[in-house]
Amino acid sequence: MELIERDYPLQRLHEAVGRAERGSGLIVLVSGEAGIGKTSLVRRLVRDRTGEGDRVLWGSCEALFSPRPLGPIYDMAGAFDGDVQGMLGVDGPRARLFSAILTDLQHSPRTTLLILEDLHWADTATLDLVKYLARRVHPLRAVLLLTYRDDEIGDRHPLQTVFGDLPADAAMRIPLQRLSEDAVADMARRSGCVVDGIFATTGGNPFFVTEILHADGVPATVRDAVLARAARQSPPVRALLDLVAIVPARVEIAMVDAVLAPSVDDISSALASGLLTAADGWYAYRHELARMAVEKALAAPVITALHARVLACLESGDEPAPMARMVHHAAGAGDAAAVLRYAPLAAAEAISHGSHCEAAKLYGVALAYASRLPLREQAELLGRRSYQCYLTDQADEAMSASLRALDIWRELGERTHEGNTLRWLSRLHWFAGCNRDAEAYADQAVALLEQLPEESEFAWALSNRSQLYMLAGRTPEAVAWGTRAMELAKRVDDTEVLCHAMNNVGTAMLSSGDPEGRHWLEKSLSIALDRGYGEHVARAYANLTSTEVTTRNYVVAARTIHEAGIYFAERDLDSWANYVLAWKARVDFEQGRWDDAARLASQLIVRDAVAPVTRIPAMAVLARIRLRRGDPGATELIDEASELASHTGELQRLAPIAVARAEAAWLRGESSLNDPWVRHTYEMAEALGDRRELGELGFWLWKLGEGQGKYAESDDPYAMLWEGAWQAAADAWRILACPYMRAMALWDGEEASKLEALAIFEAMGACATVKLCRAQLRQAGIRGVTRGPRATTVANPAGLTTRERHVMSLLARGLSNAEIAQHIVRSEKTVEHHISAILRKLDVCSRGEAVAAAGRLGLTDPP
Repeated sequence: MELIERDYPLQRLHEAVGRAERGSGLIVLVSGEAGIGKTSLVRRLVRDRTGEGDRVLWGSCEALFSPRPLGPIYDMAGAFDGDVQGMLGVDGPRARLFSAILTDLQHSPRTTLLILEDLHWADTATLDLVKYLARRVHPLRAVLLLTYRDDEIGDRHPLQTVFGDLPADAAMRIPLQRLSEDAVADMARRSGCVVDGIFATTGGNPFFVTEILHADGVPATVRDAVLARAARQSPPVRALLDLVAIVPARVEIAMVDAVLAPSVDDISSALASGLLTAADGWYAYRHELARMAVEKALAAPVITALHARVLACLESGDEPAPMARMVHHAAGAGDAAAVLRYAPLAAAEAISHGSHCEAAKLYGVALAYASRLPLREQAELLGRRSYQCYLTDQADEAMSASLRALDIWRELGERTHEGNTLRWLSRLHWFAGCNRDAEAYADQAVALLEQLPEESEFAWALSNRSQLYMLAGRTPEAVAWGTRAMELAKRVDDTEVLCHAMNNVGTAMLSSGDPEGRHWLEKSLSIALDRGYGEHVARAYANLTSTEVTTRNYVVAARTIHEAGIYFAERDLDSWANYVLAWKARVDFEQGRWDDAARLASQLIVRDAVAPVTRIPAMAVLARIRLRRGDPGATELIDEASELASHTGELQRLAPIAVARAEAAWLRGESSLNDPWVRHTYEMAEALGDRRELGELGFWLWKLGEGQGKYAESDDPYAMLWEGAWQAAADAWRILACPYMRAMALWDGEEASKLEALAIFEAMGACATVKLCRAQLRQAGIRGVTRGPRATTVANPAGLTTRERHVMSLLARGLSNAEIAQHIVRSEKTVEHHISAILRKLDVCSRGEAVAAAGRLGLTDPP
């Protein structure tokens, strides 16, 4: 098949393979809308490499109700070594499987093309594998070639987290554009078709163009073209097309033979229609868009009957089929009994692969048919779905499932289960930022369970109470309730509750300055790792990270964040991964890596269903960066975060926002505190004796004329400042690698130190701070202070050429490469070179990041 206007993308693919041959592996992202020609481009690369001895591993993701965990890897399983094959389908840590796949690639004597298609449909286990390999691909003789539809992945799609983790120096992005009008006209002429109307109908999409050219006349839509081609077939051929249409991606030839037993002539006609292909024992539509068009045109009774026949064939087969596929056809057939039989098994399979998102979906599918189950089994299913939703940051769904379960347990009079569900609802409401409800549910759980014989459920309720006190900064109560929980856990021999309670007690002690707390927290982590308690491992990492950051132990915090990242990368624990990433954004912010911090905080804020306990610190970080830079949007972030934090009532949520509000007042030039929100938070910190929050909040209140803080510790650089020891504070901030606060300390010194501080602020891009400081210097009569950078520097701070400025302004309008080429009357290849130069000069990795950076620098308007 001839490729039209794809010479440059194909050239870049060959360059990537050439680099891999020399031992410098790459991740290549081929993106574009459905029908743009991603698969055709990859097939052409593989064909061109025939004879080079390359090893090609090719797998595809499927649009099932819930994708099979690691489905693409199963597609290529036979090409891996025995170690990898032996681990597929076997319960066990994903880390071992991922490591075995990496080892296979490392030991391969040939260059490997590992192709994963349609990544927008990937399950979370596959995405985690991509992240795992991406971080390790550079020294391999391998290309990790990924295709996806860029028009189906919004800011909140799971793929965005993958893109955020890709190493910039090992990633090549190849976006495919639509065909030009000239190319479409040339294709039409060569097909003997009338040119008029084809480009307008198809917009230059290659698949759409091909379908139109095969139609009789120009239909209104491409769907009409596909259906018209199918309608021209005989009934037996149409039956074959219909059967293949209800199975995403592809279907076994043996399956089709068993269900339909088509004749050789019917098969030949189906293949000759141009809609189907056959290869390696599978039938598939030539393009997923064609399959979807045929499937959507089928009558509901026909779809139901076809799914039922495929399900019956799978059930009677000699080889067990993937559980996710069984659920897909059972649900399509409307077979409630089959759904209830297979969905829990498929969910368990997903959990064994660490794919908790898929497990949550599968339990949801089962619950849609659960009305025929006994009430006890319904409640148990609801509990399982709630837990999987909780692990994957789906708080609303988790609470809804638990509330339904609570009603059932009460109806059944199962008081122990009722109490345990109340305790779980307490946890869920805390995660959602509804602390008053969390407290109420916790009290109800304790009151109910303490009336019953001592069992694990009561120990859980006690530990949950300890956890809430710990999170509220009430250390004595946290330790007391946690100790009760540990004692009961030992009596009932429940190691998991013991692990949970140790975590609460250790975190409370460590946060209050008691080093003995680290012993309990690390012991909890050790138990969790040994016993495979994934959530408790995650809690331990999260609490270690938070205490290390709040005590400014940045070196240890970085190590913990790194270890946590490795652990989370191999498991689908989104809620915890996001929470730790929010703390990483804070570390980056405090240590002056503002671009990294802003990028990470922005990703967390726009992700779907990120819990308030994660959104609040991310918003605080992004708001303070915008405040210091003078960028728009800081006030809106502070207002939203203030509302979220107020609902929690917890100092650890309120304090970062109070600090942001106080700093905003200082940057506005205010000399007194007029914000009761900030004052209330400081009084709460005083009542709880929280040293870190008293130090930072006290500093900003001091800057606003409130006098010296009541709290003071000799080694706290904030306290050093209000005591007048600015040089000691500057030295302390330098050792901590916190440049902005070092500059704030220097600003309180003599004229030379003030000028040094100003230079640091300027280097960091803290434009609002610089503006305030210059005004104060001029007011103090210090000479030689300019009012700002020279006009030429302001106009073009990134050093873009006039042509690059023009291209940047068009990028900001959302134009494609082809549209930009038309505007500047240059080729698309030239446009790509300009965009590459822009990305390099702005030090960003994507068009979206370039637009954001350019907006901040004022480079989005035409020169």
